Amino acid sequence: MFKIEEIDPVFYRKQTRKATLIVMAIFIVIGFGSASLALHWFGEHSNNHLVLNLIGAFVGLLITAAIVKVYFADKEWMKEAIYAWRLKRNLMYVTNSLANIQKAVEQGDEQAMKILRFYHLGLEQMHKLDDNNQALLDLLLEKKTLENKMNEKGISLDQTEFDFEWTEEYKNH
Repeated sequence: MFKIEEIDPVFYRKQTRKATLIVMAIFIVIGFGSASLALHWFGEHSNNHLVLNLIGAFVGLLITAAIVKVYFADKEWMKEAIYAWRLKRNLMYVTNSLANIQKAVEQGDEQAMKILRFYHLGLEQMHKLDDNNQALLDLLLEKKTLENKMNEKGISLDQTEFDFEWTEEYKNH
């Protein structure tokens, strides 16, 4: 179960910049190191050093990803970046079934309305965190229309929790 949390956009951008710089620095060191090692170990067996460099850099990327997942994912300085990744992933579950969910909303399906409300709240937060004001304006009309439908049916507008399994029934309609 995913829950939308309140995060200050300025703090979010500061923390994600910090996390990005740390991960980039680690990748640069590991990527250059593994590319150099690939050339050192296999350079005499191949005359295509560009391919060896790319393979080494790719191995460095995989190592960096493993380090981030195992050692850094639970660190305080990665909290906002991990949260945003999880939010985007949950929004993607809705996006994959969005057309069917919107059809169900038009037919008065209350569960679809709740899912779409979560989607709007999640998108709104993502746009605020990313400082994307144009996308916020584009979302406003659709959001207000849904709010009116939900108010008419007496459904709470506080739909900040989401479970990806809720979208399963809307995948193949």
